[in-house]
Amino acid sequence: MTVKLDTYITKENKVSKKQYPIDVSTEINIGLMHQVVTSNRTNHRNNTASVKTRAQVSGTGAKPWAQKGTGRARQGSLRSPQFVGGGVAHGPGGRVYKDRTPKKMKRKSLNMALTQRIKENSVFVIDATDMDKPSSKLASSILGEFKVDKSFTFVYGDNDDVLLKSFRNLDKSNIVSYLKLATFDVVSTDFTIFSQSAINLITGDKE
Repeated sequence: MTVKLDTYITKENKVSKKQYPIDVSTEINIGLMHQVVTSNRTNHRNNTASVKTRAQVSGTGAKPWAQKGTGRARQGSLRSPQFVGGGVAHGPGGRVYKDRTPKKMKRKSLNMALTQRIKENSVFVIDATDMDKPSSKLASSILGEFKVDKSFTFVYGDNDDVLLKSFRNLDKSNIVSYLKLATFDVVSTDFTIFSQSAINLITGDKE
């Protein structure tokens, strides 16, 4: 199945309609998309929350006072959690956030997300094969041609360094390689813009 998408051709400096062999989903499974997006976010979590246990904090290992005869509760170390400067009991640390989702589910979910954006006329393509140097000004004017005034995801392909450098400094932009494009990238922004190289690689079009 082919879909017509607005394509900005930098050589001609205009927007044209071009056909792309995109397999559009017949139904949108919200439950599946939610599951995949949750998995995407889980796998991008930073495992930075961590505290030291009594074995890791610095300090003496000597017994604070005699076991008996002081009238005080017995203690074995000043590094215990109940003392100031001691370790933390049951604190965060060492947890790994990973959620494996089958490839077929991820592909189907991404296809559904793109289908929804296509129905909303929010998917565009940029043919910039003649661009020889980065230009954020040109990138901004292209967004104006597409009437993109909210957040967008720009998907780049191989040898798209010029376009990548042109778009990465723009406000509300999410830049991602076609190899790492996920459902979350599509649904978390209002528009999706592909380079000509990226959409050819995703759809398998050799042109």
